[in-house]
Amino acid sequence: MKKKSLPVFFVGLLMCGCQMKEVINEYNVVPLPVTMSEQQGRFYLNSDVPIVVNASQEVKHIASGLSTTLLDIAGLKLKPTDELHENVPSIVFDSIPGMEKEAYKLSVTPQLIKITASAPNGFYYGLQTLYQLLPVDVYCKERARNAEWSVPCVEIEDAPTFRYRGAMLDVCRHFASIDYIKKFIDVLAAHKMNTFHWHLTDDQGWRIEIKKYPKLTEIGSQRSETMVDYFYTHYPFKYDGKPHGGFYTQDEIKEVVAYAQSKYITVIPEIELPGHALAAIASYPELSCTPDSTYEVCKLWGVFDQVFCPTDTFFQFMEGVMDEVVELFPSSYIHIGGDECPKTAWEQCEHCQKLIRELGLENDITPNPVDGRKHTKEEKLQSYIVSRVEKYLNSKGRNIIGWDEILEGGLAPTPQ
Repeated sequence: MKKKSLPVFFVGLLMCGCQMKEVINEYNVVPLPVTMSEQQGRFYLNSDVPIVVNASQEVKHIASGLSTTLLDIAGLKLKPTDELHENVPSIVFDSIPGMEKEAYKLSVTPQLIKITASAPNGFYYGLQTLYQLLPVDVYCKERARNAEWSVPCVEIEDAPTFRYRGAMLDVCRHFASIDYIKKFIDVLAAHKMNTFHWHLTDDQGWRIEIKKYPKLTEIGSQRSETMVDYFYTHYPFKYDGKPHGGFYTQDEIKEVVAYAQSKYITVIPEIELPGHALAAIASYPELSCTPDSTYEVCKLWGVFDQVFCPTDTFFQFMEGVMDEVVELFPSSYIHIGGDECPKTAWEQCEHCQKLIRELGLENDITPNPVDGRKHTKEEKLQSYIVSRVEKYLNSKGRNIIGWDEILEGGLAPTPQ
């Protein structure tokens, strides 16, 4: 009997999968809510529909965004009110205690659209789902033509699976305007992401204004030209012959941070160290192991031997940079990169080798118990740099994050 039941069982699974897939394809809610059940009918929007907010002033501001959007795109003048009237199709934002900060419920019947949450974050995410249920014209910048402004009747309960949901934007290889960055943030918000990882420094450009070190943007924000295509597409390498650059003033950064905060997104800046440092070294050669050399902002892709040298000058520089960074970004995390840092310069540097001896760093004879690798003394020097920068940022009330190579040289314990 079990053998005969198996095909029926799998057919049942396939049917369930197909039914769910039909709901997803029809409604296009992304990410898929925890639960979503289709109901009969639709809610039709018109200018007689009131918006009722039984929540804080901040939630009223969120609800006003819906009014503004529907006025601009659909020409509908939905009016806010404090009272819900019986038999009047309405949109309600209703606050109840006990739900998770980012959780929400969305109920749509022919007479009522109701978003329920405990915190502004939840209301905001519920509104994003409502936008996705509306015609796609709601995302246009101009008045929509011939759209039917209605919402399918559904019951949705949703909360995030992951506390950290984000995406990175690299503006070092290719500079992006403030308008572009805001559009990028809009896309993150529409998909209920809560973190914007902003990659601001690299070999190919330094993009953040640091007032203590003006050459970082005077020199480090501009490269003479850019490699064409991928790293190994052409050899010898081909370049476009066009200068490329740009940077963000501190006022512009504050503008972006505030814009992201209005959409419940935290901006995490990435300040690369000790590798990916050529733009900074081109600006201040004394930060390298060979300060008498001539450097330029990198115009090709790849990983390069020119990295920060762990001198007092470097640590003073990095502390000065971080002093300004923490004033611009309220995020509890500062990303310090830590990836793709060749050790060639340190192996040949008299100062680095002396520091390695003073710190008592030696090549591992047996594998490290944390990652099973035998680390070199130069890799341990990177761990020392990471730990020292981390300690400084901890003193400013911040924690560090980085790429996986941040662990090279063994795990750097968080200072207590």
